[in-house]
Amino acid sequence: MPEKFISVNGKIIKRSEAVIPAVSSGLYYGAGCFETLRYDGSGLFRFSDHIRRLNRGLNYLGASESQFANEEEIKEHIQELIQRNQYQDEFVRVRIQASLQESKGYYRHEDAGLIWVITCEKITSQNDKPVSLITSKTRVIPTVCRPADLKLSNMLHYRQAFREAADAEADDALMLTTDGFVAECSVANIFWKKGNVVYTPSKECDILPGIMRAAVIEIMEWIEDYELVEGRFKPRQLMEAEATWLTNSIKEITAVGEIDGISCRQEPGFISEMKEGLEKLKQEEPQV
Repeated sequence: MPEKFISVNGKIIKRSEAVIPAVSSGLYYGAGCFETLRYDGSGLFRFSDHIRRLNRGLNYLGASESQFANEEEIKEHIQELIQRNQYQDEFVRVRIQASLQESKGYYRHEDAGLIWVITCEKITSQNDKPVSLITSKTRVIPTVCRPADLKLSNMLHYRQAFREAADAEADDALMLTTDGFVAECSVANIFWKKGNVVYTPSKECDILPGIMRAAVIEIMEWIEDYELVEGRFKPRQLMEAEATWLTNSIKEITAVGEIDGISCRQEPGFISEMKEGLEKLKQEEPQV
């Protein structure tokens, strides 16, 4: 199998030859931020939104504005990386990682620089089978402790919740707020439908409001006779749903088949309508 390529600080190199500093805040403290995107052969959906969130993360971490991601440069690196790996006609998971290169504890060093790494991996499965969830013992972290709307490298609570799901042979973990309201899953936002109302946890539930989540909210505005409600909901309300689904930038829209071993009701027609709405949205927007 031919060796794959990655981008490190703007240079395309073989994955086996990649080297980053052993002494850095990124390694010591997870002082970094990242974005994950899906390339589907035609482009990257809402690329600018991902870059804006990445730069908000860098601002929070203390990077100077001159160090922020340049959208055009990042786009060129991704396009070259996809070509070098011969992924032009594939579904690809792209990750952009920026880490601080500081090396003296928590002190801020504006001239310390950043470590940029971009990787891409072929998405081997496009399985549309409904996923299974377990309710995690690990709760989301309140926004007063860390900004929930940024994709920061130090996300051990999500990792732990996902590992709980894997140990239970489930696909993902449903996470609650510290006071017991539905928040999100370890790698996705969650929606459900009952009657003509679609529900999703609000930002007050300490969620990471995903870019695909925002797209689905837009799609709901197109679908007649349905109302979208964002709020704080107890887990029991999920079990009364007529359809439940997850959203993220990689899997996009995925139906939920069971929660804690209890089967969820299915409305495949409605899920299909949501997916059709997403394709319409993609066609109406210029793809990078």
